[in-house]
Amino acid sequence: MIRLVACDLDGTLLDEKGLLPEGTFPLIRRMKEKGIAFAAASGRQWGNLQRMFFPVCKDMAFLCENGAFIDAKGQQERSVFPRETAEAVIRDILDAGMELLISTPETSFVLASAAKAYADDIVYRLRNTVTVIDDPFLLADGYIKLSGFHPVDAAPLAPALQAKWGTQMHVDIAGKKWLDFTLVNKGDGIHALCRLMDIPLSDVAAFGDQYNDVSMLDAVGHPFLMDSAPAELRQKGYAPCHHVPDTLNEILA
Repeated sequence: MIRLVACDLDGTLLDEKGLLPEGTFPLIRRMKEKGIAFAAASGRQWGNLQRMFFPVCKDMAFLCENGAFIDAKGQQERSVFPRETAEAVIRDILDAGMELLISTPETSFVLASAAKAYADDIVYRLRNTVTVIDDPFLLADGYIKLSGFHPVDAAPLAPALQAKWGTQMHVDIAGKKWLDFTLVNKGDGIHALCRLMDIPLSDVAAFGDQYNDVSMLDAVGHPFLMDSAPAELRQKGYAPCHHVPDTLNEILA
């Protein structure tokens, strides 16, 4: 029995242009009619997801910022970095030569010194709510995710940062160019979401395609992995998925 579907977006539900497949909103409404809730489970910010799913956002739940912010049934939970820890991670991201993205539930902070192509991507492709700042160390508290972006490949930078911070937080490769730092992961997020919605994990289907989805896939009763995922993940035995709407229609049938 499936009562909740939690779906990653980039590389999973979204097409190659970063858009929702045609028919997504009617499909979410049909799922609701059948007693199956839908949750966007993404590293993206809450405001971004609210806009993306605007026609059905009141009929679904949100696992945002890789689990650092949860919104379901009018209830919200967030996981906030201690300020000293956040500042230390920010220094390491900048020292590694990566672009910096600081996330709170309300906005994403981008440095005024950021490369124009990177800043434009955050604003115009991801369509985040963005605040431009000069100094990342003058912000108020409330960071829920810190991210580093490399324009070519962030993966080579991951081992050193994971070795330094891996015992205190999650340092996840989130696509080819991103490293995400959070105190929780998507697995923690799906546990919190199920608690708020009073749905057992055994009744959850989850879809993902990257390393930051593994904790969520491992937590649920019905994990699906996109066939475009890295070969290492495809060896884990998750149910394969080529096109999320097709699989959801099969579940509904």
